[in-house]
Amino acid sequence: MHDDELTDPERQAIGALPRERAPRHALEDRVVAALRREGLLHRPAPLRLPLTPAWIGAAVAASVALFVGGFTIGGWIESRHTTDLLAQMHEHEAANATMAAAAVQRTGSAYVAALAALAAVADTSRGESVAQGREVAVSAMHAVASQMVRLAPEDPLAVRILQGFDRTAHRDSSDARRTMWF
Repeated sequence: MHDDELTDPERQAIGALPRERAPRHALEDRVVAALRREGLLHRPAPLRLPLTPAWIGAAVAASVALFVGGFTIGGWIESRHTTDLLAQMHEHEAANATMAAAAVQRTGSAYVAALAALAAVADTSRGESVAQGREVAVSAMHAVASQMVRLAPEDPLAVRILQGFDRTAHRDSSDARRTMWF
């Protein structure tokens, strides 16, 4: 019988039928039991590993090799990461050192330009402003010499500049007279 030979109510009735039907659980059990009776399906054998000394030794050796291999590979990966991190830190430090050197250059040039401007107005200005500018310049130079000694302790020029400042400070303090007003 073909689809063309069916009437409309028959087509609707066939269309309303379920397309799939789940078999009962007992059906699977009956099929498996029948296959076993016929000898076509065997019960699964439990996995039995021989516990011979050779097998135990091989299992221990494999475990140790796996542990040591994992430890070694982990250390190698971490050392690569650490090497990359240190390289990035050194690059960053080099960039910071370059930027600091450029800042020292700009600041030193500004310091020298400011002292030149102070010297240019020294003759035409009142003495108080020039004295204050000189005092600030000397304090800045002392701080610069201190930082140079900290940066390069063996640099003889920076050490001598600091020694000169110390001798001048000592001489000024011994020359100062104390005046007492009553």
